[in-house]
Order: sequence, then C-alpha cells, then structure tokens
Amino acid sequence: MKLKKIAIVAAMEQEAQAICPAPQHESGKKVQILTGSLKNNNSFKCIISGIGIKRATEAAEHLCAEKPDLILSIGVSGGLSVGLEAGSLVAATSIHSDVAGIDSWFENDDDAQMRSDLIPACGNIQCGKLITASEPVLTPEEKLFMHERTGALAIDMESIAISQVAKKTGIPFGCIRAVSDDSKRGIPPESLAGVDETGKTQLAPILKAIMKRPSLIFELIPMGRDYSKALKALGKILA
Repeated sequence: MKLKKIAIVAAMEQEAQAICPAPQHESGKKVQILTGSLKNNNSFKCIISGIGIKRATEAAEHLCAEKPDLILSIGVSGGLSVGLEAGSLVAATSIHSDVAGIDSWFENDDDAQMRSDLIPACGNIQCGKLITASEPVLTPEEKLFMHERTGALAIDMESIAISQVAKKTGIPFGCIRAVSDDSKRGIPPESLAGVDETGKTQLAPILKAIMKRPSLIFELIPMGRDYSKALKALGKILA
C-alpha cells in the first residue's frame, strides 16, 4: 500500500511540539517546519504558521503545493459549548466563517474518508461545527453569544483559511481542535502577549503584566492548567 503524506498547520510552537511525535526540525526556513513519520510509516510535515488568517493561508499554500494526501488544521481552541471541558477534542464537520470575504466550509465525502483513514483517533472524537474568527473571544458572555448565534462548539483564528486553500487545490481537509479554555473561562487580555505573531512563546510580556497587576497570576494559573490539558489531548491525535 502506498504510504500517505499528511500536512499540518499549527499556529503555535507549543501546539506543534505536542502534536508531532519525535519530529525532525528543518532549518534555514522563514517558518519553523517539523517533519517525521507515524507508527504506520505515513509521513507528516507541520508548519508553525503563527497566529491569524494571513499566516495560516501562507502556510497552507506552501504545504498544498507539495500535494499531500490530507491537510489538517490542528491546535487549541476556545470552548463555546457548555458541555466541552478543557482537554476535549473536537473534529470539524463544518466551519462557520466569521471572517469577512471568506466562505464557510462544509466537510465532503473525500474529506471525511481521508480523515477517517489517516487519523484513526477521529473515531473517538466528538464531531460538529467550529467557527473561525478574526479576533479572540475572551469573555464567557462573548462565548455564549457566539455559540447561540452560530451553534459552533469551539472557536479558533486559522482553520477557515486553511480549509479554503485546501478546497482551491483539491486537497482533502480536516480540522481537529483541543479546548484550552471552556465556555465559562475568561481569558485576561494580558495573556495574549504570551505568544508572538510567529507562534513562539514569550514570557517577558507576561512577567511584566504580572508586575503591573499582581492579581493576574491567580487568573493565569488555572488557565495554564487547562492549556496543559489541551496540549496533552493534542498529543493523542497522531499517536
């Protein structure tokens, strides 16, 4: 049987490291690239795109040019549905676009078949609608409104862009997200500075924010625990 190639876009460095088993690091690139093989000998190539639509689009275009058998958007997400706890995995059957000029995505038979064939873990993952937005949703009130308006289970800021590149190039697409903050968890705005635009973790801005507002640490500690649960869940997808 011919071995398959899986392409992955992950926005953040920590996501990619959690997802990819025993990766090799490609050097000399403008973006970080992780490559390797799975237990079934299928290969993977993961680009750490950085945050947002533009960077996700560029990463997906690079990967789809190499004609993989499947391209995946994998990473953490904000939970919108009350039933989803931190660490829950969700596979998208559709992605509502809250981004101007980009259409929503709906899984077709080829997408579903390739996702099922190449990612066996999907058989045990809850499926449903996700949403991609151009701005982070930080408060429980915003999350509730987003869920009631769209019916989406979880939210991210990249997947719809990757789906559009996949559709344009005829590559089957899948999206699997781990909830890092549930619907009742508020995200302090200061925490957004903990990741730069390339997806790398930055501690200095967080330490500066804590010095300015010491009570912030009591919000960050439980948030960090939930984020760790999400990263652990991501590690199960390709295992």
